[in-house]
Amino acid sequence: MLENSFEVNSFLEDREVEILLKFYGSLPKTLNKGDLKKAYTTGFPIETMPIKNFKTRLREVFGDFNVTISMFLEEFIPWNVHSDYPKGDKTPYYAVLIPLSYDGKDTHTVIFNELGVDDDWKDKLIVQAKHEYSDQQSKLLSHIDNDLLDKLSVDKFYKWQKGNIIAWHRNLLHTSDNFALAGLKKKTALVLFLNRDD
Repeated sequence: MLENSFEVNSFLEDREVEILLKFYGSLPKTLNKGDLKKAYTTGFPIETMPIKNFKTRLREVFGDFNVTISMFLEEFIPWNVHSDYPKGDKTPYYAVLIPLSYDGKDTHTVIFNELGVDDDWKDKLIVQAKHEYSDQQSKLLSHIDNDLLDKLSVDKFYKWQKGNIIAWHRNLLHTSDNFALAGLKKKTALVLFLNRDD
């Protein structure tokens, strides 16, 4: 049985990361909704994935699944706390993030223990455990409102490594770290939202 969140080291080789970045470069970029240029969230049909046996290799990790959304995420402003749960599919499964480019700077994806299964999750937030943030954790999460952080407990800080999988149940709240503090202007990843709909 898979954990709520986990990492798979070296899922993609360096040459496969380069193939994906080249593929992303060939696509027309889609600006994420909202007023700020926070990110490009450029979707593409999973069938056009240029990596041989990609879905077969994913099935070795996740078992049976379907793909609700496949996209490249190019992030310019650190993402706030959110959930990937409400995407219109009936049986959300895992979110899969594979880091591709981040200019050699340290950056993280942060997974919390708390759940967000609908758009008003903030009103329904139930603290799973009291969490004391270290100075380093507080710095990495300095873009998050303190009142919200007080209601969240960290499952894990996943440091980005090219080609690794970072995966979490889509109902788990999560965020980017404040990567601007490390001098990072943007970071790029492959993101998949999996489901188990029939």
